[in-house]
Amino acid sequence: MILLLSLLVMAAQTPQASPIFRFESNEFWLNLHHYLYVLGRARADMANASREAVVGAPADEARGLAALSAAERTAWSEIVGIYAEGLSRKDAIFDDPLPGIALALADADDAASLAGSSVERAVAATLERAAPIYRKAWWPRHQAANRARQSDVQALVDRHGRQVLQFITAKYGMDWPRDGYPVHFSAFTNWAGAYSTHELLMMSSLATDLRGAHGLESAFHEGMHVWDDAVMTLLRNEVRRTNKRLPPNLSHAMIFYTAGDAVRRVIPDHVPYADAFGVWDRGYATFKTPLQEIWQPYLDGHGTRDEAIAALVARVAR
Repeated sequence: MILLLSLLVMAAQTPQASPIFRFESNEFWLNLHHYLYVLGRARADMANASREAVVGAPADEARGLAALSAAERTAWSEIVGIYAEGLSRKDAIFDDPLPGIALALADADDAASLAGSSVERAVAATLERAAPIYRKAWWPRHQAANRARQSDVQALVDRHGRQVLQFITAKYGMDWPRDGYPVHFSAFTNWAGAYSTHELLMMSSLATDLRGAHGLESAFHEGMHVWDDAVMTLLRNEVRRTNKRLPPNLSHAMIFYTAGDAVRRVIPDHVPYADAFGVWDRGYATFKTPLQEIWQPYLDGHGTRDEAIAALVARVAR
């Protein structure tokens, strides 16, 4: 009995490992906003509206419309039109006010209204007008998809996350957020299916290319963007020595390559996202061979990070 009590006390005193991610799958307003954003881009025929992560949105919309009255369908069409003429023409990551709207809506969770939120009044009014329609026709399915994808990714994080995290933090020489990175699931997000700002990490729960190990890779990929400023400082400091110019997207290519390699090490049959879905052919082709020849040996344990970065910059700088 004394031994049992001692073990219980020791267990209670043992510090629990910090979470790697903190998943959120019940954020009604965030899901509604992203759904309208994606549908608005489709209606406006915006670039990337036919990409894998969002091409199914209009068909998804059509299924829900069948459950609505004529008045509700008319109202919904007007609301999508408001987005199509405004917010949907902006980039979810780089164009204000979209990052701020998404962050505020993440805080709103599934509140009854947006009263008291920091969302611009006109945007809040549009979302509140859409809310009962969305809740009736689409939210139950979207919420279920969020929960299913969360369960899928969480299981992989539980199994492999510590190894992946140890690898990427060691190779980058940088720290992960102490309390874990919050990941917000939404049925649709943007054309890429997942994106991150300095304060928000979004993942689509309906994007087929984010299932299984690719979902695990994408969660770490987006989380690694928290290091963007520090990595760009390293790259810029190095390129100054060469008197050349740093090409865009090198730091992003490094994330694609490193996250994919990290997951492949724990799931040997995993095909990294960039290879599986043609990323290298979309503006990253010039980086693939240098990464294979310079960054891969470093990931395999040869040399230092700064030596690898110096060699990469020397190879790709213009």
